[in-house]
Amino acid sequence: MRRFTRTPLVWIVAAVAAGAGVLAITSLTDEGGKPATTPSASNRRPAPITPQASRPHQHHRHQNHGGSRPRGTHQQVQKAVRASPAPRLAPTQRQAASVVRAYVAALNAHDGKRACALFVPGALSSVRFPRDRGSCAASLSASVGYRDPRGFPVYVRSRVARIPDVAISGTNARVTATVVTHFAEGREPSIEDDVVYLTKGGGRWLIVKPSATLYRAIGVGIIPPQALAPP
Repeated sequence: MRRFTRTPLVWIVAAVAAGAGVLAITSLTDEGGKPATTPSASNRRPAPITPQASRPHQHHRHQNHGGSRPRGTHQQVQKAVRASPAPRLAPTQRQAASVVRAYVAALNAHDGKRACALFVPGALSSVRFPRDRGSCAASLSASVGYRDPRGFPVYVRSRVARIPDVAISGTNARVTATVVTHFAEGREPSIEDDVVYLTKGGGRWLIVKPSATLYRAIGVGIIPPQALAPP
């Protein structure tokens, strides 16, 4: 999302040689003398179904030095979320989608125990938590909101704004969730279609691998390629 820029107001005062008065002409122009235009917000494209094209949209890393949310950001977030369809889901699809919502909510609450319980056992064993505390639950709780010294965005909170797609094949499911993530220090929020893979066993859906949202939460600036590919 690009910030809206305000074109400076230029006053052009022309002295009229033959008259006694001075005519002030006010004109709103850009630096080139042409009529000013306001750039429109860039639209987020929904993630396609194919795994190769399902890469989450890269978050913006612009800083707002004023300390408040950039002007127009809230409206742009709403517009981007509305661009994702909200299909009617069957009961099984809703069950899978509810697990994804619970997963993002657990990260938002810094609740590693609840988040780890939503994964297949061992699914997070390959994740290198920046604060290793010996167990999945303790390490994830300690790592959410980690501030990487390389200056990557620092996670504050996230939410599932919409579920554009739930694809189920037997005991496997793929849920596409439009996730809005907010970062510290006035950085612009991220809006991306995160893809979460699940499997069903024992009558419940479990996540089989970490998705982009988890990596965002623990301060990873570059999402590992394996997070984007099917299991």
